[in-house]
Amino acid sequence: MWHRVKDLWAHNRIAFLAFVAILGLTGFFGVRTVSQSIYWADPARQNQALAEWMTPRYVARSYAVPPEVVKAAWGLDPDSPLRRASLETIAAEIGLSLTEMESRVTQAAAAWHQGRGHD
Repeated sequence: MWHRVKDLWAHNRIAFLAFVAILGLTGFFGVRTVSQSIYWADPARQNQALAEWMTPRYVARSYAVPPEVVKAAWGLDPDSPLRRASLETIAAEIGLSLTEMESRVTQAAAAWHQGRGHD
C-alpha cells in the first residue's frame, strides 16, 4: 500500500494534496456534525433556563426556534444579524431581566411551535 502512496506523491503531488485536504475537511466537518447532534439531542439542553453566559443563537437552538423568534420576543430588530453578545449584555441594553427575557422567549417559542403544529 505504501508504494502506491509514494507513487501518487511522486507523480500526482497536487492531486494527492487535494485529496488529503478534502479528506481532512470531510473528517473535521463529520466530527463536528456528530458532536453537535449529540449535544443538542440531550434533553438537558432543550428549553434551558436562561443564564447570563448564553447567546441569542444558543437560546434559539435550545428552544428549537428560528433566531427571528428570539429577536422578536426581546424586541430586537428582526433585520439585524444575530449577535454573539451574552444575554447579560443584551439584557442591560434592552432593560429586561433574565427572568423577563426567559418568560418572553418561552411564550414566543410555544406560540411558534403551536403555529407549526408541534406539541
